[in-house]
Amino acid sequence: MLSADRQRIILDQLYEKGSVKVSELSQELGVHEETIRRDLKALAQKWDIDIVYGGAILKHQITTPAVPEINMQIKRSKNYEEKQLVAKKAAALIEPGETIGLNSGSTVEYILDYIEDKKPLNIITLNVHIASKALLLDGVDVYIPGGKLRSKSGSVIGTEAADFIRSFTIDKCFCGVSAVNLSKGICHPNFEEIAGNKAMVAASRQRYIVSDSSKMNQNAPFKMIDLSDVGGFIVDTHFPEEYREYMELHGIAVI
Repeated sequence: MLSADRQRIILDQLYEKGSVKVSELSQELGVHEETIRRDLKALAQKWDIDIVYGGAILKHQITTPAVPEINMQIKRSKNYEEKQLVAKKAAALIEPGETIGLNSGSTVEYILDYIEDKKPLNIITLNVHIASKALLLDGVDVYIPGGKLRSKSGSVIGTEAADFIRSFTIDKCFCGVSAVNLSKGICHPNFEEIAGNKAMVAASRQRYIVSDSSKMNQNAPFKMIDLSDVGGFIVDTHFPEEYREYMELHGIAVI
């Protein structure tokens, strides 16, 4: 196994568990303990890691309170310029004739402002606000599941909604998020919306997270998907360097 592959595995375990032991890594990866120590020293030069007796620990783990859920009216006004930049970058990836998945959120909604030259399109969405806005666009067919509607987010929830999404073959999905961190992945403040979001990611050939940088290093109570489940992050210019390096190490594009 190449040193880069070993170090990626070690780094993932550090973010998942907060600490690692040299002896356990040596057995798991089938190399001498001295090799693991060299790997840890190399990682400590770039990452927020302390070398301790017998292993290593992550210096600063995510301990921030869970992000509160915010209604769409407030979301639209927060970090407006950054969200417009991200939305424009996302729209540039769309090709005419594609089937596009949009989950929920203000950044996702703003993508619709930049698709004038991308039509015809099929838009699959879980969100009534996005569906209403897309309906006003010529050359766009809109599909949304039926079921219970959450007033706070405008998203359709329930197993029927997730099944509806799974019935499509989606070319590209663009998913807004509430919280991202390297320890837990992509998290969400509401359990009822998890199934629909997971279904959209699973049904999509190419998967992108669209987010301004305020969502990084944040926490939420429910795991949505792993970072490795997506192919790219479309972000603003304040994207943390640590996250940029992590994505590069794991083959996840940063746009």
